Amino acid sequence: MFFRKRWYEYDTQHHSFDQLSKAIQLIIDDGCPERWSKSIFIDTYINHALTLTRIYHLEIQTKIDIGKLNEILYLLPDVHSLKLSSLSISKAGCISQEEVEFLSFLSPKNQIKKICFQNMNEIEQLYMLLLICPRINHLQINCIDYQHAELLAGLILTEMKTEPNYSLRLLCFYVAAADDDMVQKLEKMIHVENLLVNFVIKHVHNNIYLQWK
Repeated sequence: MFFRKRWYEYDTQHHSFDQLSKAIQLIIDDGCPERWSKSIFIDTYINHALTLTRIYHLEIQTKIDIGKLNEILYLLPDVHSLKLSSLSISKAGCISQEEVEFLSFLSPKNQIKKICFQNMNEIEQLYMLLLICPRINHLQINCIDYQHAELLAGLILTEMKTEPNYSLRLLCFYVAAADDDMVQKLEKMIHVENLLVNFVIKHVHNNIYLQWK
């Protein structure tokens, strides 16, 4: 079984993907079921699910390529939050203009504003997510350690400066044993690199939140 539905709750006050609100969640644990059976296609299951209920949150527990992700999102116009395990994209510079135009063509239908990314290791993955999810304003990333969080923060905020029209306004880095020292180091890096002016940074348990206007 490559997908299942369950009640999912999202806490908009604390921006936590671990809190629950009344919405339907679709979980996909195989992005390409057609590899195993020619009679099984992901769009068939999604269309069947949509005859029973509307889907507001999507969780993909397997590695999925950007094209397949975009196809799935196109079938789920009501989804407003997404949880990704791992994203596969073409090597930098190998994405054709036709592919970019196709992704951009489908993206206006996309309403996703919140994404939780468990395994981000390339900045190109973020570029593609911003391309197909132009309305995203909240991004949560699970990081290996503080260095990983600092590297991603620098790359993401640099990209935000070059493209001021992005909607992203809140970053959340999950770092094991996050503390005030990590927050102070990240705040210093942002000031030294002149990446943000008006921003708030704090940690709650193992999450470091960075928000700006």
